[in-house]
Amino acid sequence: MKPVISSIFIFFILVSNSFSNEIIFNQKSITRFLMNPENGSPMIYPLELGHEMKVIKKNNDWLNVTDEKTGLNGWVISDDFGLTKPEGSVIIKDYKKSFKIFSEKLEEMSSSIEEAIGIKTFITTKHIGGVAAIVVANQTWFSGRRHKNQAFQVYEIWKGLNQSPSFLSFQDEMGEEKFIVLSGPNRPRYLKAKEN
Repeated sequence: MKPVISSIFIFFILVSNSFSNEIIFNQKSITRFLMNPENGSPMIYPLELGHEMKVIKKNNDWLNVTDEKTGLNGWVISDDFGLTKPEGSVIIKDYKKSFKIFSEKLEEMSSSIEEAIGIKTFITTKHIGGVAAIVVANQTWFSGRRHKNQAFQVYEIWKGLNQSPSFLSFQDEMGEEKFIVLSGPNRPRYLKAKEN
C-alpha cells in the first residue's frame, strides 16, 4: 500500500511542477497580462500572439508568469498559452524606437519645467523592455504638489508612442522606486511603492 501512496504523491508533485520554469507562448491574437489570478484584476498590459512568458507556478486555470523582456510578474489564463510559438505570430513593434522618441520628449518636458520653476525634474530614462520603462527623477520633484499630474502626462506620452497599455516605474536618483503608473480599466493607475 505504501508504494502506491508514494507513487501517487510523486505523480502529483511532478504534475504540479510540470509547468514550472517552462517557456510558453500566447496562442490568442491578444490576451491580458494581469496583476492577480482573477478576471476583474487590473491589466498590466496586453500580450500579442506569440508573446513569450516563463511559468513560475500554476494555480487552477491560471499561470503565474514572468515576462523576461520586462522582468514583470503577473497572471495569465492557462488556456490562452501553449508550448509552441504559433505560426503567423505578429511582428513585434519596435519599442526601442518608441523609447528613443519618449526619452527625447521627456528631456524637452524636463527642460520646460526647469525653465519655469528652476528644478530639473527628470534625470534619465531606462528601457526595461517592450512597453515598460523607468523614469529617474530628482528627489525634489517627488515632494512637489504637481508630480502626480506630471507623471500621468509622462505616462500618456509613453502609452501614445507604444499604441498600447504601458508601464512606467518612477525612481529617485538612488534607484528607489517611488511609484508606478500602469494601465487601468478606464484610466491609468498610480500605485505607490510600499514603505520599508
